[in-house]
Amino acid sequence: MQKVSKTYKESMKSSLRERAYIMISFGLLNQEAQAKAKVEQGDFTYYSNSANILSEKTDDTIYATLEENFTKVDGTMFFLPRQNASNAYLDTGIISDKLLTQAQFELTINLNVPATDFKGITINFGENYPVNFDLVSSSGQVVEFRNNTEGLFSTEEVLTNTTSVKLVVYSMKNPHSRVRIYSIRFGYGLVYYNDSVMASSLESYVSPIGADVPQIDFSVQLKNYDHYFNVDNPKSAINFLETGQEMEIYYGYQLPTGEVEWIRGNRLLCSEWESDDYTATIRCQDVFRSMDAEFYRGLYRSAGKSYYDLALEVLADAGLTDYYIDPQLKNLKSKNPIPRVQHKEALQIIANACRCVLSQTRMGGIQIKSNFIPEAAASANAEATYSNVEKIMDGTAKDEYATFAQNYTTADGKMFFLPRNFGNATLNTGFVSAVQSKADGTFTTNPVVTLTQEVACMYYGVKLVFGHSIPAAFTIRTYNDGTLVTKYEVGADEISKNTVIHTDFDDFDVMKIEFTKTAEPYSRIVLNNFSFGDITDFTMTRTDMTSSPKAIKQELVKEIIVPCYSYQTGNQQENLVSEEVTVAAGDVETFFVGEPSYGFSAALENQSGGVSILESGNYYITVKFTVTGTYRLEISGYRYKIVERYATKTLNNRGKTIKWENPLISDMGMAQDLADWLGDYYQSGIEYEYDTRGNPEIDVNDIVYQENEFQSDMKVNIYRHTIIFNQSFAGKVTARRTGG
Repeated sequence: MQKVSKTYKESMKSSLRERAYIMISFGLLNQEAQAKAKVEQGDFTYYSNSANILSEKTDDTIYATLEENFTKVDGTMFFLPRQNASNAYLDTGIISDKLLTQAQFELTINLNVPATDFKGITINFGENYPVNFDLVSSSGQVVEFRNNTEGLFSTEEVLTNTTSVKLVVYSMKNPHSRVRIYSIRFGYGLVYYNDSVMASSLESYVSPIGADVPQIDFSVQLKNYDHYFNVDNPKSAINFLETGQEMEIYYGYQLPTGEVEWIRGNRLLCSEWESDDYTATIRCQDVFRSMDAEFYRGLYRSAGKSYYDLALEVLADAGLTDYYIDPQLKNLKSKNPIPRVQHKEALQIIANACRCVLSQTRMGGIQIKSNFIPEAAASANAEATYSNVEKIMDGTAKDEYATFAQNYTTADGKMFFLPRNFGNATLNTGFVSAVQSKADGTFTTNPVVTLTQEVACMYYGVKLVFGHSIPAAFTIRTYNDGTLVTKYEVGADEISKNTVIHTDFDDFDVMKIEFTKTAEPYSRIVLNNFSFGDITDFTMTRTDMTSSPKAIKQELVKEIIVPCYSYQTGNQQENLVSEEVTVAAGDVETFFVGEPSYGFSAALENQSGGVSILESGNYYITVKFTVTGTYRLEISGYRYKIVERYATKTLNNRGKTIKWENPLISDMGMAQDLADWLGDYYQSGIEYEYDTRGNPEIDVNDIVYQENEFQSDMKVNIYRHTIIFNQSFAGKVTARRTGG
């Protein structure tokens, strides 16, 4: 669920909604040229740096000089160092050596691609920008720009059949100054709003149990009455779209105040487009659709390797750098090799083995995240001898011992005397701090209660039940993998014996509650019970639906069987590859086997030597040839024998049996955890489909309450969600009941 304001939530629930908005943007970037282009040497200052101007360079670092109206004394510029042999200068971009009054400036960029066309160019000149300049292509095309007024210059002009671009600058905003270039992009961005968007649909799907690869599809229809997107129009933007270009989608909603609250829809990759005289349709999809290459580097490791590192292996092999992997995967290991599958399937298998969901975030990154309610344990920095901090989460009523703390002990028969021997204090108590507060209610050392979850999870609020004395102030801090997530200060006006904190706690694995003051002096902290809030605060009401929910009863499941796979060494060498090859000395080739194998040896028939193994996994062998000619290559090795044991979860006394095969499961404990997790999913066996008024706040895999005439607290998992924009919002939901 996306974070939105309280006003947004309330207004979206009203019978009459305010106006809906959409914004889509995509960069028309010649990706090959951008990646391969190089700046030619030119008449630059000694502290120039052209290394990053073709990437995401910005003008964060600027040296102060004595140029006209340029140097600032507000602390934003740096002193220019003397020229030095180490070339240890800040990344300032390209700077002309001479002032523009002395000579015109030229900069040439070789695209290092065959002659190509690209639409537009974007150049960041900074505050002191060129006024008059030209762009010249290698084919002799000259595009003149006069009276420019923009530091971030962008044009839609098309440069055709060119292998290079030359920038020629004639004059600057400040006459006695140098040319500065911080970044160059071969293309420009397009942004469209309600007035250009005729309709759009964003459909997202994710399996809550990682049964298959997630999927996101987006399509948008743009007005084309001016024929701007016609393929026959030489200046048409559609001719410069490329497969894989990023598109940003945002949804807006006008609040009753008139302000528009924007929510990111997603960042997707353009896949196809078409146009006629009236409309242009652009389709985009998720990052997984481009991950079709095979991962074949799986390797059996007798000591095991963490699933976290296995995921890193796959992501690195796929060339991906934008991802989040749940830290809990660092604590789980598999001995077994990842099978020969596509990169996306390898990630799906890893996620499923660890009871995680594989998905794409709205920022466009890959995410592997735990998908179960974790167990939590309580601890404290120091407890009284009769304290039991580990019991504060069990929900039972707690006993309290009478003490001499000010205004603590009651004479109503509800408290117990402490035994002389504290070791005999066996009543059912919660947390009691070892230290008492001082006269002003503060502590020498603040008591801290720590709640540790096995995996990161989010909650909407917490509840604390205190004993006879209550604190006057405490602070809640949450952490995820050691990084602070939330800090929430609680004052006396929010604290009572039954304290409920209504705030969202984003994903965390550790919560620390630090008590800083008591209401009464010379008092201990007595925390009898603690509980996390719900995992959702969203209810899909009947007013949110525009059709009656269609309930679909799934086939009854009797039991879930999850195999645990043990790899055993083989005892007989086999011929795994026998292939006639024509090679030259120095050639390197890779050969693949269908079943996991090891102990490879390679030879050429009727030939002594001539081939050696460079590297291998359980599914591939890379060899190098030292001879030239045609030979029969023989590769021998041993196949692993795979033994299966089974973990079982029984759900019903009848129905079908599901055998859930995950080749990475090598531990019976993980096999049983997976069987139990799958059992929780299949237990309900009821799904729902219905139309909605549409809400961009919702994510796939969200748990929400669904209004039901028979049940007030029925939770469902939304695993397929469609948001439709047609000058207003509409949507579709497919959800599955959670629990029994």
